Amino acid sequence: MRPPALQQVAVVPLVPAWRLDRSFDYSVPVGIAESIEVGSVVRVRLGHRNVRGVVVAGSESPAPSSLEPVLAVIVTPAPARPPITDLLNWMARRYVAPRGAAFARAVPPRVRVKVRPPEPLAAAAAPARLLPAYRGGEELLAALRSGAGGAWSLQSAWAEDRGALIAELVAAASPRAALVAAPEVRHGSLLLEELARRWPEIERVDSSRSEGDRSRAWLRLAAGHGGGAGGRATVLAPAPDLGLIVIDDEHNPSYKEDRAPRFDARRVALQRAALQDAVCVLASASPSLDWFGPSGLRTVEPGHARRRAMRPVIELLEPAGERAFSHAFHERVAAALGRREKVGLLTPRRGYARTMWCASCRASLRCPVCEAGLAYDRAPQRVRCPRCDYQAPVPPRCPRCSATELRALGAGSERLAEQLARSFPRATVGRLDPDTLENSPSGELQPCDIYVSTWVGTKPELRPEVSVVGILDVDGLVRRPDFRAVENAYQALVAMAEWAGPASEGGRLLIETSEPTHHAIQGLMRADHGFFVERELAQRAELGYPPYSELVVVKASGPEASELADKAAAACRDAGAEVLGPIVRRPQGGPEERQLLAKCRLGADPVAEALRPLMLATPRDSRLWVDVDPR
Repeated sequence: MRPPALQQVAVVPLVPAWRLDRSFDYSVPVGIAESIEVGSVVRVRLGHRNVRGVVVAGSESPAPSSLEPVLAVIVTPAPARPPITDLLNWMARRYVAPRGAAFARAVPPRVRVKVRPPEPLAAAAAPARLLPAYRGGEELLAALRSGAGGAWSLQSAWAEDRGALIAELVAAASPRAALVAAPEVRHGSLLLEELARRWPEIERVDSSRSEGDRSRAWLRLAAGHGGGAGGRATVLAPAPDLGLIVIDDEHNPSYKEDRAPRFDARRVALQRAALQDAVCVLASASPSLDWFGPSGLRTVEPGHARRRAMRPVIELLEPAGERAFSHAFHERVAAALGRREKVGLLTPRRGYARTMWCASCRASLRCPVCEAGLAYDRAPQRVRCPRCDYQAPVPPRCPRCSATELRALGAGSERLAEQLARSFPRATVGRLDPDTLENSPSGELQPCDIYVSTWVGTKPELRPEVSVVGILDVDGLVRRPDFRAVENAYQALVAMAEWAGPASEGGRLLIETSEPTHHAIQGLMRADHGFFVERELAQRAELGYPPYSELVVVKASGPEASELADKAAAACRDAGAEVLGPIVRRPQGGPEERQLLAKCRLGADPVAEALRPLMLATPRDSRLWVDVDPR
């Protein structure tokens, strides 16, 4: 039985402005009363203009005559019904954003849509039975079949077919809906393609689809269609009877939004699953440490025998010193080429050289924005920051002593490719980095004997087939000045082990390191994620970093920046956080700004609540920027 029609409603305008961070009351004309509900997208008059908004509350009582009427219901079915409404309100509070900015994330663009009746999400073929072989796998499947809900961390075996694992999860959740999020890369996601083959009815909401196609898919999901797959925004897709949310490759930083509200899709997925009594699975071959320690996630992991069976042959080599690679490394690559095997090499630096330094005063060039070392690109002649992407022409003189003796130090991907081409003149050498991918007319790499890769080589969609993989400068990865440096290095090692493939298929992994006993190296050698996690968590606990705290970054700019930063620091301390800073930064081409970091051992929510009044009171000529859960 349909509930009585609403006669007045509260509407949040889809305007990302703090001065409009509230709901406004409107009357409901008789002509649209039957089609309006909480979660509907409507057009309303706000001041002197018409805007879109979302209905967040309603009443069956007659509306006062003084209220403006709702002009139209412009999107049906309603894409933001409860508990999506509750989730968006939570997201605005958690990530210190206007409600209009948060609600806009759950609303598709205006399109004319004819929604077909809901169809069950039927698998094209029976999924493989992989999860029962995992520790905790049967318990996860039982939770899905019973509708019990819960949050799980799924560590897949190296080189495991995670598409098959996720297919098994989706089948177990049926007939309830499933939402699957995967990292979106320039060349699309293999996982999304595989899911589309297995379930032709699944709705694709990733960026490879046109805006119109995504909008139509979004509204078909709101009408009760079985499931959807896409990027980080998928966690906000409508699904009235949600049974499962999967975040694949969850350690990937692309799950963090960089525009307000700057949400972490993984945390949003966990919150949504709790609201809808669904199961949330965070899947990765190297799960993020964010979900260990006090997080409360249950774990599913491969048994010891399966972990070791998927491991390549791993060989540790002494570093090359000043050379690009060692003699032993050269011998292993030559032997692989002699066997007509292909080789992949990972170097953490793009460009020609890792940095530039002055031969006179021995100072290295630093980024004026974030103080990181500047890499050198020979073509064009420029220096570039690998952290914040600041770029500038190569300076004619040392900024410190004005000498003209600037030298390139260390091999980036461009220089390493050159040196490999000289060392192996009969081999074809190609680079797998953002520069070559952007400049490739077809968007694909030409077949090569040796691939020199930067971080993009850690993405499964971009890996050519090779048998031997080498990692240069692992020591530099673990020594970066970032509390996540060791974790990121370990994840890169795991990704390279997956690229090499298991030893049973000829996979070999070569690692140059001067620290063979480091817990990241030993965790890889043992194929034991728990070994690495236990030791890294001990260091995190001692320093008070996640998962033993939550982080908030605050930046202030404009004429009132200093006063705003001081007020923000005081608000964070009053909310129980430890505050580092503020420090002064000068972004490329922008005004000076002040930045602080709050370490919240009691959680970020009290700090977010304390900062919200400051956002509302920020002068128009200044800016306060808040990032909760920075990556």
